[in-house]
Amino acid sequence: MKKYIICLSVAMIFTSLSGCKKFLDVESITALSGNKFWSTQADVESFTNNLYAQLWAKFSSAPFISSTGELRSGEILPSVDGNYNSNNTTSRVVYRSFGINDLKTVLVSGRAWTNLNFASITRWLEFYQVIQGSNIMYDKVDRGIPGMSDIDTKRYKAEAVFIRCFTYFYMVRLFGDVAYYTDAYHSDPIGRENFVSVLNKCIAELAASRNDLPWKYEDAAFNGFRANKGAAIDLLMNMNMWNAGFDQANKQNYYATTQLLGQEIVTSNAYSLVPLSRLPTVMEGGTEEGLFAFKQGVDFGTPNKNAFPGEILVAYPQKGNTAANGTYSNAYFRSSYINKIYNLDEDDRLASWFVNPTANDGIFSMKKFAGSLSSTGFPDWAIVMFRYADAILLRAEAAAELGMDQEAVDMLNLVRDRAGASLFEIGSAENLKDAIFRERQREFIGEGYSFFDLVRTRKITDGNWTSNPLTLAQFNEGAWTWPIDASALTRNPFMTLNSYWL
Repeated sequence: MKKYIICLSVAMIFTSLSGCKKFLDVESITALSGNKFWSTQADVESFTNNLYAQLWAKFSSAPFISSTGELRSGEILPSVDGNYNSNNTTSRVVYRSFGINDLKTVLVSGRAWTNLNFASITRWLEFYQVIQGSNIMYDKVDRGIPGMSDIDTKRYKAEAVFIRCFTYFYMVRLFGDVAYYTDAYHSDPIGRENFVSVLNKCIAELAASRNDLPWKYEDAAFNGFRANKGAAIDLLMNMNMWNAGFDQANKQNYYATTQLLGQEIVTSNAYSLVPLSRLPTVMEGGTEEGLFAFKQGVDFGTPNKNAFPGEILVAYPQKGNTAANGTYSNAYFRSSYINKIYNLDEDDRLASWFVNPTANDGIFSMKKFAGSLSSTGFPDWAIVMFRYADAILLRAEAAAELGMDQEAVDMLNLVRDRAGASLFEIGSAENLKDAIFRERQREFIGEGYSFFDLVRTRKITDGNWTSNPLTLAQFNEGAWTWPIDASALTRNPFMTLNSYWL
């Protein structure tokens, strides 16, 4: 990696976040210096909390980083009447450019849109600061912390591995090949490594440490916001299924591993699907369905509503004050898409999660994300990365690929039953694999899964599955990636950028 990357112990910019719950009461890493540094378990805890804060800072500095999984699917259009967008040509250009995969226009137009820093998505330095910090944490804890138990030592090391692997996984989905390293204080410049290889290394190290994480923490404030065994399993499932789409020669092994991981998390009974009416609380984090999320809000540091993937799809007053914004959403899903994925007569998600779902304008809104309003005037949203329904449907998908149809149907129907939808039956006219994919589109609509699911399954090249298909040539050339900022080349002769975007 670049020689100028500063160790996380210096690069962390977070001072204590006043007013936070204790699991986010973080002390500036720079304060942990000299004889005090790494001398107690409290020091390790502060460093760990700062790693999560650093990741949150990245996601909040690039507001659409968690939204691109929806915007790039091609199914979202900007509202043009009655709200902010009606007087903002730039915003309409940006939304439409996302939908046709014109990221160059997004980046150029976004410069004029001061509240949305799209260029930050292309800069990966902050991700590598988190990776560097995870490497340092693992190294320091592995050397021994006075007074720390063996159980806590293993847990913190496993947490460092989870944070590192999660960061690499997210970078792979954004950029494809990335530079990979795990040694503390890395300074030698290196080039990019094939992303399948990177994820296989992450799979190996996380699989070796995941059992050192608890299913649940004794302190409920940690649950859903700190790495746990369920989050690690779901991350492993996601990495395996991503590689299955690109490493065709070994896909059966990835499917088999995913199926076994899914079986483990389901039979653990550690997590459960909440009733449909409570889904908005899942979007705030910390429920029995949540596996891993970044919390934001007035009580968790500086809130940024634009960092939340569903914000543009929620109309006022569901998301707060109407004075300057009317009663419209900034964007909406195409009615043709809504009609395609939902059976309008049998799926309770339609009535429970939407207002005017097929309006084709800003009177569309997603109650799924309404949440409870905080003193900021906006819901206390979390950026939910993994929830239990994801593990269930990934298990269903892997089982179907392995020919384990009954298991696949059983998992599919867990989610459909919660949704009040008719149960799928073996022998149905709809192909089982297609039904599972469509269920993911229904269940995770607005949450940032769509584009990534289309990419890993290569359905992004099929006009039957997206309004904005890539050609096979575009796909193979890396059109599904993001541009990488030229700063990645600084002092690193081995680094390259994504050629498709040059």
